[in-house]
Amino acid sequence: MAAGRHYQKDNPEIDPLESVVTKSNVATFNNGKSVSAPNSRYTKPEASKVPQALFVIYSGGTEREKDYFSLIDKNKELFPFIRIAFHADSNFEEGGKPSIVRFATEKTKEYQESASKENTDHYFLITDVDHFEQFLPAMQQECNASNIELIISNSCFEVWLYYAEKSNRPLDFVIPQNKLKISSSFKTWANTQINGGLKPTKAIFNIEQNIANAKNNYVEEYGFPTLFSTQMFRLAEQMLPFVNDGLEQLRSEIERRKIEHK
Repeated sequence: MAAGRHYQKDNPEIDPLESVVTKSNVATFNNGKSVSAPNSRYTKPEASKVPQALFVIYSGGTEREKDYFSLIDKNKELFPFIRIAFHADSNFEEGGKPSIVRFATEKTKEYQESASKENTDHYFLITDVDHFEQFLPAMQQECNASNIELIISNSCFEVWLYYAEKSNRPLDFVIPQNKLKISSSFKTWANTQINGGLKPTKAIFNIEQNIANAKNNYVEEYGFPTLFSTQMFRLAEQMLPFVNDGLEQLRSEIERRKIEHK
């Protein structure tokens, strides 16, 4: 790794390699319920192992997008080979352009200044279509110029969460005539289609199924996803090798608890 890197630019006073899964830590899973993470049942990584990748994720959404990655961020001991740096900004600049684009390109330059050749950094900007549609071509160009991968969900991030549970396109959803209402209407509808509603912290446990469903239903036109298509599978495919083992340990723990409580 480059000297002084250690994946802690956002807050250099905090050591991101320290164990965060303690008796008092809580991991949110199992239908949204909070369950204390028992150290004794997890396989701890060797002390010499360090993160192999930093995923820098910029988003115009501040809630569900962040929640989706929170399990990894809060349980670093279970995911020793990856660090997540999440930056959200839902604001717009003068003229209606989303400020997250400017922020992402400037922040990426800071990261790249100390990037390590041995440990690859990955940069992603997650965006919806609903309010950003007219800006997508320009956003694509700016992201390409800064080595940021633009990840678009049409019409919203909840399309990705929907495919964590469902394998078919949501053809029963009645599309509003007003395009700007599609996102909010879809979120309400999708919550009624999935047992327990859309749960970002739960969806990541279905990441492989999620990838397959999203890819099978992906359609694009002129290089951009059509309605009910999401490019999130591209990010997830790159992240999967770094998180698969940790997710499997958590799945096993969930099953063990279910058996104990029968």
